[in-house]
Amino acid sequence: MFNKIKKINVLDRNKINYAELDKELKVELAILGGLDIFTSAHIIGVANNTQKICEAMDLDYETTKQCMLSAYLHDVGKIKIPSAILQKQERLTEEEYEIMKMHTIYGYEIVMGYDQFKYLAPIVRGHHENLDGSGYPDGLTDKEITEETKLIKIADIYDALTQKRQYKEGFAKSEAVEIILEDIRKGKTGAKYLYFLLISVIKELQETYNGDVTEYQKTKQDIETLKELDKIYKQIYDRGYTSSLSKKLDRYELAPGYDMTTNSNLLSRNISKLESLEKKLAEEKSEIEKLTWQSKEAYKLIKRREWNVKIFGKNAI
Repeated sequence: MFNKIKKINVLDRNKINYAELDKELKVELAILGGLDIFTSAHIIGVANNTQKICEAMDLDYETTKQCMLSAYLHDVGKIKIPSAILQKQERLTEEEYEIMKMHTIYGYEIVMGYDQFKYLAPIVRGHHENLDGSGYPDGLTDKEITEETKLIKIADIYDALTQKRQYKEGFAKSEAVEIILEDIRKGKTGAKYLYFLLISVIKELQETYNGDVTEYQKTKQDIETLKELDKIYKQIYDRGYTSSLSKKLDRYELAPGYDMTTNSNLLSRNISKLESLEKKLAEEKSEIEKLTWQSKEAYKLIKRREWNVKIFGKNAI
């Protein structure tokens, strides 16, 4: 049923080379010189999330480029925020938070200073606005916020929640999504871009899970081989080195110096590895199941909003 959501702004069906696009963006952004926007893990994370959403939506080249440039620039105003506030490990005071919020206005002013980036300034300024007017700095509502700004907001929130910071551990993917879904239910943000981000996140996690399954199976096979060798070495220890046991060892391509101790250590390490993989696979499977359910919930919220707009008009949250 998910295919019923319309993909927007599809003007060019040619597959976008995101690696080449990223190089192009960085060349363009080099004009910003000393602002050095590529050193922040958060900036890179938001750009990556933005790319995932654009790719999942099959957006055209120019729209994708605009969104990714905005992702790189969205927090550029933080260069004017005192480092004592930016790096503070405790919760910000109300006064400090008001200063932090100014990064949206500072960013707007910086971007407006470059003719080729002026068209991105409203996105930089508005990425903390909420659909219900409760955001900052201008208290914009749904119809006043551009679609590109809404997209960057989701990419930004998801990275901020999942990334480890100096003052907090990152949330698990499904925990972060649940927090975003709660804001969607409250009418603060929309579900469309979260849904498309989840398509990519689930796909990546499934690929990781499949790779770990392969590694798990290989490790199990290695353990069986090591156990067979362990039996042979124990027989050698009990009976001595016989021609029969020598033939058994010859079936294995063992490195020079490989002995009972080496085998025992490898067996122990692989058993520990298998246990770790079992735990990891269980966690990944659980996350995939939770995220899949959440993507369905996001879809329902999209359709509910479409229905409300149809009945109550464009201002419906």
